[in-house]
Amino acid sequence: MRARLLVHAVLATSRSKARWIVATAAVAVAGTVTPLVIGANAASADLSGASISADAVQVTLSAPSTITRGTPTTLTATVSAAELGLPERTVQFVSRPAGTSVWQVLGSASTGVDGTTTFPVQPVDAATEFGAYYSDVAGVVQTPTATADVHVIDLKPAVPAVVAYKAPVHIAGHLLQDGSQGLASQRVAVRFRPSASAAWTATHWVTTNASGVAVTWARFTKTFQVGIQFPGAGGLAPSPLVVKTVKVRPRPATAPSGFRFPFLNPGQSTSPGSWTFDQGIDMFAQGQACGAAAKLVAVGDGTVIQTGISGFGPTAPVIHMSNGPFRGRNVYYGHTGRIYVHVGQHVRAGQLVAQIGCGRVGMSSAPHLEIGVGVPGGPPCCPGFGQTSHLMYRQLVAALRAR
Repeated sequence: MRARLLVHAVLATSRSKARWIVATAAVAVAGTVTPLVIGANAASADLSGASISADAVQVTLSAPSTITRGTPTTLTATVSAAELGLPERTVQFVSRPAGTSVWQVLGSASTGVDGTTTFPVQPVDAATEFGAYYSDVAGVVQTPTATADVHVIDLKPAVPAVVAYKAPVHIAGHLLQDGSQGLASQRVAVRFRPSASAAWTATHWVTTNASGVAVTWARFTKTFQVGIQFPGAGGLAPSPLVVKTVKVRPRPATAPSGFRFPFLNPGQSTSPGSWTFDQGIDMFAQGQACGAAAKLVAVGDGTVIQTGISGFGPTAPVIHMSNGPFRGRNVYYGHTGRIYVHVGQHVRAGQLVAQIGCGRVGMSSAPHLEIGVGVPGGPPCCPGFGQTSHLMYRQLVAALRAR
């Protein structure tokens, strides 16, 4: 039996430039002709017997329309001609921020037997336009750049860092596309847990308003964590899970009379047995804490009438009380450092007033608070030694026991 190899090339030209070459071969065996493709594997597309111009080669690009902000994604490109995938073609991938004109090169990847290839993209934080094109080594063929827009889904929380015991806590999440477009009518999950090491214990489902904001509220007695996330729906990718810790201040120590214990954290005080009587009551924070680690609050409602007391330091505040057991009398805080109030300011029970001063403030040997109350109708400060300290002691003990 006799066989012969026939090889021919079809050359298509346009504008006097060589544009595409297809090499084919045929084996004639006993009068039967079987087409082959030279230079490709057995799974390659059969382009024999046809003239394919450069214009027939095209690249298509696909990518997720939305992704979670800060996550990677994958681009998929296909090189084809006459609806057949072209293998072993090198695709160039590029990107640019949405709305800009300059492409940045990402890299390249070769197509497989079906003419398709993928390219991994690093985490995306903003709306991005991706592109892909094919150019042969000789530069004879270069396809237009196929593009795909990828948008990012994000959620910005509005969660307080510190709240009062059993106070209403409003928790909000702003669901956004591309950082500015609010996504309305989407269900957002708001989860709660006692700590980072604990499992989520409760979930509130909240629907975003016209601006894309979801809001819920609750009351808490202990420090907790809240996690807010849009799980994804309707073709939109999920948002990141945003976790925030909310510190709940300890339960206020308030006596039946309404007198509020002067430490922001009553549990920080040393025991009453360690207090000493002076013009007022000398009391310490555990470990002789001071400054921002030992904050003081108003024992009741009133008006600040003085700051700075001789022997008690230049910031020591005096409050004229308008309610509680010392209504109409003046309460002073001695040996303070930073203060949060000014003369003439009205304060309410539990409001931050000052910090215990660090070092020696006034006539003092160590950081501590001396709190006392003046006599009715007396001067702004201060009572005589032991004159009213027993009254202050009773209220302090009653408040501490009421925790």
